[in-house]
Amino acid sequence: MLTSKQRIKSLKRIASGFAIAIPFLPIAAFAIPKRPNPKRNPCPKIYYEEPYNSKILVPAGCTPNAATARWKKTGQAVDQSIQLPPRVTKVKPIQPPLPEARQSAIAMVKPMADGKVSITLKNDTNTPISYHVVSHTQTRILPVREEIILREIPTPATITLVREDGGFLNVEPVATEEGMLTVSLDEKRKPDNNQGVIRIQADGQVFLN
Repeated sequence: MLTSKQRIKSLKRIASGFAIAIPFLPIAAFAIPKRPNPKRNPCPKIYYEEPYNSKILVPAGCTPNAATARWKKTGQAVDQSIQLPPRVTKVKPIQPPLPEARQSAIAMVKPMADGKVSITLKNDTNTPISYHVVSHTQTRILPVREEIILREIPTPATITLVREDGGFLNVEPVATEEGMLTVSLDEKRKPDNNQGVIRIQADGQVFLN
């Protein structure tokens, strides 16, 4: 039978054996295996539960919920605070036609080779008339019963005409020769849709707006 001293020696030998053996165990034996990350579900169930079912849009590729189906049909969602993507449509907005597309030309002048025209303004009214060739001249005054020649105005050109007394103008453009347009300005008693604006297109068509 072992004495107390012999038992203590035996326990020391056993403990020293463990102390020697542990450092030689491979590190991998103590490593915690990594759990693979599950693939994120792009269409979680919560998208189809209230209140989200009626308020948010699901990502592309997911089965439409109530809000997505409503947006595709009407372009509207219940929660207006949500930033919605614009609806895709192939319908182009209707552009109003230009004045030239809604009426016929009132005169025709053949521009010179360089695309310019000379314009004679004749004031046959009893009041001065202010005129302005947009982008080419400042606003100027044409005295009563006088005329002026605006030489070599590039086309297209826009000319505004206003009676100083605020009355209405009767504008009559006439092409007298190549590259020359004569515009007679007379008094008019009744207003119409024309506002005293002459537009000369690059092809020589003259419109009154």
